[in-house]
Amino acid sequence: MKRFGRGFSAVMSATLAAALLQSIFAPTLYAQTCDLDLRTGTPDAGFDSIFTQDGPGLGLEPAGSAGWTGGDSTYSIELPNGDTAFFFSDSYIGEFPRFPGDGSVTTDANGLRTREANCFPPLCDPPTVLYRAHNSIVVRNKTTGILTTFVGPKDVAGYSTSYFSPPAGLATGRFFWMGDSTVVQVDSTGTKKLWVFLLEFDGSWAYQGTSIAQLALPSMQIETIQPVINLPGSTNINWGSALLMDGTGFGNTTLYIYGMGRSATQKRPYLARTSMTSGLLDVANTQNWTFWDGSGWNADQATAAPLIGRAGDPNNGADSISDEYSVKRLTTNSDSSIILVGMDTTAVFGAWKDITIYTACQPQGPFSAKTVVYSTPETGSNRVPGMLPGQTLAGNMFTYNPHVHPQFTTKGKLLISYNSNAGKSQDLLFADTYRPRFIRVPVKGLR
Repeated sequence: MKRFGRGFSAVMSATLAAALLQSIFAPTLYAQTCDLDLRTGTPDAGFDSIFTQDGPGLGLEPAGSAGWTGGDSTYSIELPNGDTAFFFSDSYIGEFPRFPGDGSVTTDANGLRTREANCFPPLCDPPTVLYRAHNSIVVRNKTTGILTTFVGPKDVAGYSTSYFSPPAGLATGRFFWMGDSTVVQVDSTGTKKLWVFLLEFDGSWAYQGTSIAQLALPSMQIETIQPVINLPGSTNINWGSALLMDGTGFGNTTLYIYGMGRSATQKRPYLARTSMTSGLLDVANTQNWTFWDGSGWNADQATAAPLIGRAGDPNNGADSISDEYSVKRLTTNSDSSIILVGMDTTAVFGAWKDITIYTACQPQGPFSAKTVVYSTPETGSNRVPGMLPGQTLAGNMFTYNPHVHPQFTTKGKLLISYNSNAGKSQDLLFADTYRPRFIRVPVKGLR
């Protein structure tokens, strides 16, 4: 606050004094949001082609091991060696050698990409193709562009399984879907590990909690999977949807952990934070977390307030966003901003199409009103590339869960992915119903 000199009148009017106090102590709801000049996005055909793979030995994935051919989520992180790891939830995997009914894709002369059915009546009527891995990792080599897929061991039928699995997951029917990840310096000598947040669900799709996997670098081998403990038994917030690391150096950083909470009408983001002055066990204990309650940090998760979609917020009080989203810090020629990239989910499921960006000056906000940067043309579509005139899907496609990939910023344009899916299971035989799509969003002054 600027300090006034002696020349300032001691009889400042009550009106001016009140206005000054209001400006100082106004609720954060009305504070600056560090707006960005955002333009409409356009498709990025180059990245679309990177993640349009038919199987090992047929494109960017070498022969000799299993290869990813489709999935959702599409989180990513740049690794210390410059490569990028992409994290997928439910994944189709092409085996090597090719295995009947696996996730391998055949492309015909017209460019129509199809998979072989592996589920038939009475279980699947009409026939379709089921994925066998609830998660996978694809590492893209920075220099060669080659994709290396990490999956779990093959099951008794010969299909690759999930890279990450809960203890006794097969017996309990529980599985991990991907959350966000971060590279962490774990000691004063500079050793770095990859922490991956994993959201656990049961067979009825009920959230069972979050775990943190620690991976060695650059091998990506799993060293440990630590459950997040002391979460309230009745929590309705899925923690790990997005992460943001602030600070530099060992023991001098704060990890912001974003979650997703659902009400009857809205999907809304929440925020916790914890100090990175200790190891994985302490970070995975929510007794070491504090939660943003709308005006400050509170040790009680029950006080957590939504960052977007909070009643009374003039910027976004009625908003609802996607279950998965991204939060990143961007630097422009004039300043830095926090962005939250999500999808507008105020429409009914299946009609979601608008990719949105919110901005803020701080990780907790307040966040600006949304800017729609792209409307997905796949929403409601009943065709995929390569179909003949008159040929259509049995149902319509839908889109969801955008993510931003700032390590691939070029010429002031931000890379954002989103996922597409089929409304009817038999349409999953067409590989282009279920894969990520990519767009470029211009941001003025983006470095």
